[in-house]
Amino acid sequence: MMIIFAIDALEYTLVEEFNCSNLKQKFYGKTNIKEFSEPKTMVLWSSFMTGKNMEKEIVAKGDKEMWNTRLDFNDTFFKQFENPKIIDLPGFSYIKEQHEMERKLLKEYFDAKSEEEKKKIRGAYNNLSFEHHRKIKQEFSTALKGDYDFVLGYFSVADVIGHLNFGNRTMMKMIYKDLDEIAGTINEPYIVLSDHGMEAVGIFGDHSSYGFWSTGFKDLGSPKITDFAGMIKGLKDVN
Repeated sequence: MMIIFAIDALEYTLVEEFNCSNLKQKFYGKTNIKEFSEPKTMVLWSSFMTGKNMEKEIVAKGDKEMWNTRLDFNDTFFKQFENPKIIDLPGFSYIKEQHEMERKLLKEYFDAKSEEEKKKIRGAYNNLSFEHHRKIKQEFSTALKGDYDFVLGYFSVADVIGHLNFGNRTMMKMIYKDLDEIAGTINEPYIVLSDHGMEAVGIFGDHSSYGFWSTGFKDLGSPKITDFAGMIKGLKDVN
């Protein structure tokens, strides 16, 4: 089984700061996403799946419509596997309703006039994200025990929570430690990959201009996110 632990907005500096050994593995570094004008989640994961820069095509749909993107299985590198399991990945199997609820609460937060109202909305937003995280965590755990030759589990919690809470180090550390524990349950070789990282904007967080990768078996240097489709095919052929 080949495994990708895909984590939206996993920030390199926090993986180091919180000493997340299972996320770091033996080899780790930053991905190069400089070819993209903006580090947009849907653009980056679509480019990852296809092995080509999808920015022009995805951005042309507009910020709202791009979230309806559903790439055809045969347009992705997943087609080389006989029985793949792809969990909640933007551009392929993402749960759109979850994203829409998150965006709705995010807008309500920034539209709110009082601090009391903002606090209430932030709580609802965080609870929504953590509930979704628990569901994906369980689905990923189950998939790792299944009869699949490829499993990709996509986790959005670091990104979603980070946008409103990046300045809350206690909360971010809790999230990173949980993700590190999930990585520690994987008993076969795996790749950790993020689309981008996250940088502080006051108490909030925004996408940074690089991603994160790690493996326990090979130093990948400074790969582009579009390189992974070919890399994974090569690893599959070797195995």
